[in-house]
This record gives sequence, C-alpha cells and structure tokens, in this order.
Amino acid sequence: MPLAKLPIQAGVFKDDTVYSQEGRYVDADKVRFMKGRPEKIGGWIKLDSDAITSGVVRSILPFRGQVANNKRYIGIGTHSHLYLYDDGAGSYIDITPGSSYTAGAQHTTISSGVFTFAGIWTMDTFGEDLLCVNKIGGKLYKLDLSAYQGDATTNAAAVTALSGSSIPSTANGMIVNQQSRQVILFGAHDGTSDAPMRVAFSDLGTDNDFTATLDNFAGAIELQGGNLLLGAIRTKGQILLFSDTTAFSMTFVGQPDVFQFQTLADNAGIVGPHAAAEHNGIVYWMGNDGFYAYSGQVQSIPCTVERHVFDNLTKQQKLKCFAGLNTKFNEVWWFYPTGSNDASDDITNYVIFNYLENVWSVGTLVRGAWAAEGIYDNPLASSVAASSSYLYKHESGTDDESSAMECSITSGDMDLPQDGDDIMHVTDFVPDFDDQVGDVTVTLKFRDHPNGTQRTEETITAATSTTHQSIRARGRQMSVVVSSNATSSHWRMGDHRYNVQPDGKRNT
Repeated sequence: MPLAKLPIQAGVFKDDTVYSQEGRYVDADKVRFMKGRPEKIGGWIKLDSDAITSGVVRSILPFRGQVANNKRYIGIGTHSHLYLYDDGAGSYIDITPGSSYTAGAQHTTISSGVFTFAGIWTMDTFGEDLLCVNKIGGKLYKLDLSAYQGDATTNAAAVTALSGSSIPSTANGMIVNQQSRQVILFGAHDGTSDAPMRVAFSDLGTDNDFTATLDNFAGAIELQGGNLLLGAIRTKGQILLFSDTTAFSMTFVGQPDVFQFQTLADNAGIVGPHAAAEHNGIVYWMGNDGFYAYSGQVQSIPCTVERHVFDNLTKQQKLKCFAGLNTKFNEVWWFYPTGSNDASDDITNYVIFNYLENVWSVGTLVRGAWAAEGIYDNPLASSVAASSSYLYKHESGTDDESSAMECSITSGDMDLPQDGDDIMHVTDFVPDFDDQVGDVTVTLKFRDHPNGTQRTEETITAATSTTHQSIRARGRQMSVVVSSNATSSHWRMGDHRYNVQPDGKRNT
C-alpha cells in the first residue's frame, strides 16, 4: 500500500470520549500550535542571577521612570513583601512598607468558616510613581520614585490623605484610570465597615483625595452583583471590573456622574485578581467555570479542555490563578493550582488559548506571576518559592535555563484502517518535521480494542537526517507521542506518513 498520512486536528481536546478524540491531540506539555501545527514552546533564562528572598511572587509590573534617563523598573509583590527591580542597578530592592503594613499569607486558608485570603498585590503607575494595594491589610501604598532616586533605601509608604479629604482605609485592589488620572479602589472601605462591592475614585490628578465635593471628581458607588470585587483591567476607553460572579464596565463621562457603570454579564465573574489579560481592545479572563472574552459584549469562549482545567483546579486556592499575555504567538496563558491538599496547593499547570486560531493547549509549569512583553522585549514570569524566587525572560532560547526542557504531544487513538475492522501492520514511518534541532522521539502505541490495554510497539529516534524508518507494529488503533528532552532542541511537526498493511480480522 502507498504511504498514508493520518491527519490530526490542531489543538488539544480532553473533554470528549475515546472514540470522539480520534484524529485529535489529547495531551501536551510545553507545546503550542502555530498555523495549525504543534511546535515546542520557547525557553527561558533568568532576568538576574540574584533571588527575591522573601515571599512567593504573585504580581509583577514593569514600568519606566521619568527620571534617571527613563530607566526600567519592575514592581514585584510577593505574598509578604514588596520589591523594586532597578534595571540600571541590576538588583532587587526591598521596598516593603514599614509598621503600617500587614504581611499577607502564602495560601488562602479557612479557619472556623472564616477565609484568610492569599496575599496578592495589585499595582499600577501614577505618573512615574508606583501605587500598590494588598488585600491583606488593604492600604494604598506608594513608592515615590523621585525620593527613591535620592535615597535607594526609600520604602513604599501609605498614601497620606490630602488635608480636608480622606482615603479609604482598606481596599481589595486598585487601578488607575490613565485617561483622567484618577486612582480607583475597589472593595473600598466606606469609613465605617468593609464594603467588598464598593468602588471609590479620587479627584482628577490626585492619589490622596477621595472625598466628593460639588466641584471635584471624587466619589464612590456600591455595585450590585456578587460578594466581592476581585480585579480590574483597562481596555478601549473603559475599565472592566470583576466580582466573583459578575463583570462590569466603568467609563469616564465627566460631571456630574464622573463614571458610568454598566453590568455586562452575570455569571461571568473572575477566578482571581490577575486572571484577565487585554490585547487590541479584547479582554480575556478565566471565570469560576469557564473562559470569557469582551469586545463590546461578553462572550463565553468555547474551550476543548475546559472540564480538564476546572476538574483539576484547586478551588480553595483559585485566587492564585493568573493570566499571561504572549502576543508574539497570539496567546493568552492561564496558570492555575492543582493538587490534593486545598490548604497549600500552588501553581503547577497552565492552559493556552491561541486567540487568532481558536485552539487550546495544556501543560505543566510552576509560575507565580506574568508580565507581557513591552518595556522588556520578552514576557516575564516568576518562579514559585517562598525564599528564593526568580524572574525569567520567556521565549528566550529553547531550554529551561541551561537544562533541557522536556516537551511532548500525544494524539488520540486512530483506527487502522479508518473503518476500524481489521488488525493492521505498520511497516514504515516517514517523519515530517520543520525547524528541527536535535533528536525527536516518536513513540507508537497500539490497542486491539477501543478500551483495551495500550502497549508501546515502536520507539523511533528521528534525527534531523532521518528520512525513513522501517518498523514492525500491529494493532487496531494507534496513538502517536512526539517528545524531546535534550538541550538546544526544537521542532515543529507536520504530517508524518506510514505504510499500513492489512493483517487479518481482529478477534471478537
């Protein structure tokens, strides 16, 4: 018989039956899809050899200062501390606020029915200054970058209210409306008690005046829809706010209302403070049971691995979930915790959505926070370690620093031949790789019955020079696993070809 290719649909599919997964990929690790083809993801290297020594990194924000020749900085929030990476000095500087600051917890805990949330910072820039809020403690803190330039021992400090004005004493998080230069605090204390659905906003151009008067633009509003506001993100001419159940929009309209608020969708809340990403006017986020997008209206994103993600998500630690934008490859990554111990599970897994091709992939990678490329040429992400975390430049090279990055992709079972009646004998394999560097392993696994025991029949080492491999394998259904685990390796896979010969009827 002539050589035949067994076409496999782009994307990973994990939420269907064994029969329905024929002609699809069913698992992957550190593999993406570009133009319908699977390929190994890029590697990563340390941004700096020094470690962040206190706390698990949960937030990172690259920004530029307007002083000292427009230097690059990175605000870094761990569960217990606040750091500044000074690109010019090449060092991590502890800027944790002083006595007014309450360190957050590494994990979300439950004691006597009371939640203590994991310490997660939200950060934004106000001019050249860095503003920060941690839900634990909840004060609005600022690093005055001009003061820091004069004294590198300067720490972030609680913002002091303008004379005759006030600042909410606590908040769940913050964002800056850069259009009107207003600081927005969500879950803002109302002066008497916690108000988890209250939004407070400052006067124009101020970070320390939240008291509304007849002639200023400060104010506050209590939203309806959910138990607490968790996150916010900027998009075209508006800010999206997310509670645990509901998505809202917030648009600056000037006096007298200042902001117009609109409920966009119920049952489309966010899973954690950093679980949203925005690109080209579209916001993507991870909810409590699905994925969503907004570009004028909220839409659920069809996901071929949705059940896999949410069945394995550690629900108690879901606030740790975060989104990472990787625009070079048209991707949003969501990282999430998995495990069997709700009390201490941390990030282990990710899911990738290619928003141009509408395909999904999955894998494992321990990361705590992400920042898209922009000020830095590469996306930045942090490791997860309580006493020695690092920032990494992703899409740098092909390795896990100097170590091999193990990657793989697995197809579902495919009938041989496609009517599935005969046992078939596979005698030849012709690889189809592009951009290949180093050896690639191709493992052929077979079954004689749909739910029978799977066995490995052939393991092929495909070198860059391999054009053909004689093999001897037989069965009714075949699954293909492509993998590599060598330094400096890379590959992009096309349509392999096989010589398949009939080998009699299967036993029933």
